[in-house]
Amino acid sequence: MMSKKNQPILIILASAFLLLFTLLSLFFHNYTNHYAIKEAEKLVQDLLLTHRSIHKYVNTISRPELFRLKDAGLLYKDYFSPKTMSFTYTARGIKRFLNEERKKAGLAEIYFKLASNNPRNEINRADKQEAQLLKLMNTGVIEDFRKIVKNPDGKSFLYIAIPTKPITKSCLKCHGDPSDAPKEMVALYPESSGYYEKEGDVRALISIRIPLERHMQDGFRISTIFIIILFLALLLIYILIWYFIHRINQQQQLIVEQNLELEHMATHDVLTGLPNRRHFKEYSENKISQGQRSHKQVAFLYIDLDSFKAINDEISHQAGDMVLTTLAKRFQTFVRKNEMIARIGGDEFCMIIYGHKDTNELEKTAKRLIKECTKSITVDGMEFKVGMSIGIAIYPDDGETYDDLMSMADDAMYRVKNNIKGTYEFVK
Repeated sequence: MMSKKNQPILIILASAFLLLFTLLSLFFHNYTNHYAIKEAEKLVQDLLLTHRSIHKYVNTISRPELFRLKDAGLLYKDYFSPKTMSFTYTARGIKRFLNEERKKAGLAEIYFKLASNNPRNEINRADKQEAQLLKLMNTGVIEDFRKIVKNPDGKSFLYIAIPTKPITKSCLKCHGDPSDAPKEMVALYPESSGYYEKEGDVRALISIRIPLERHMQDGFRISTIFIIILFLALLLIYILIWYFIHRINQQQQLIVEQNLELEHMATHDVLTGLPNRRHFKEYSENKISQGQRSHKQVAFLYIDLDSFKAINDEISHQAGDMVLTTLAKRFQTFVRKNEMIARIGGDEFCMIIYGHKDTNELEKTAKRLIKECTKSITVDGMEFKVGMSIGIAIYPDDGETYDDLMSMADDAMYRVKNNIKGTYEFVK
């Protein structure tokens, strides 16, 4: 059982853990979006690196080889085929094959487009948004564009638009005046397709749209695992803290109980459970002090059992112990507030009464004690009867200290035993 003292600590701790769990859950939830965007950006980087590699291959290997063949007379001078000489055509074809392979692997297709307002092939025609972005790039308003957007079906994707390098003088051979371009190119593409560009302009942009759904699902799975682990870890920590507090409480309770038991053993008679002489003295001195302050009387009833020695000597000490414990239980039934009855010797008891009205009240108490004592007691099928002699001393009339009052009450009790046993007598 958890002590009330530690319950607020556990409640505060549980609240703190709940708050921490909530904050970290929100963090991991946001991590899902962050993870999806980071994974999409990694894919964008891979696509751009592949794109640049294709561009480098066409410009440094494919085209020079075709020019060499022309110069060697192995190809005619006006030879031009976009399938071998156009970087844009080659890149578009590779990206198409890549999406086919992604589809076979169960992955979402990636939108990758070299968008232009003046394309050679209409498939590269910029849509409304791409045309607007090209305008902003050419006017220097933006350098590139990155944004999370949603399709009409509600699915999110990362949209990135990056401008190609501005038109250089060497680019104008194919994208400037058609009269300067290869004849087969002009024959393949009409004059309105990709010509009359200006040096320094951004002719096209790389438009990439990466679906985020799969990455968000992966991120959600990862964050869910983290949240479950976090919950279990916090729960385990809380249980361990609860367990240690519970164990400490148990140890403290055991110590308290042991201390109470030791205190009880030090202040009570082992056989009867009644207060012992030491405890009775402390209690009595306290009551005498109260009587001094409040001007009230304190009565001491010194009790000695009659005919008890015969039971111990002739029957057994065990029988005597049973008689004592039975009488102790009877005495305890009528001890009231501001009263105490204690065992102060072998067959001697003493009772203190604080604030009694008069001697009549004391006489009634003495008679009741004698009556309870003289009732028969059965031990192992045998009946015993004992009596008691009582001496009564009253503070402050008969003495002002504990020792004086006990001595006076003891003297009165012995006068009773020497004269008529089984009755009581006040100090004379």
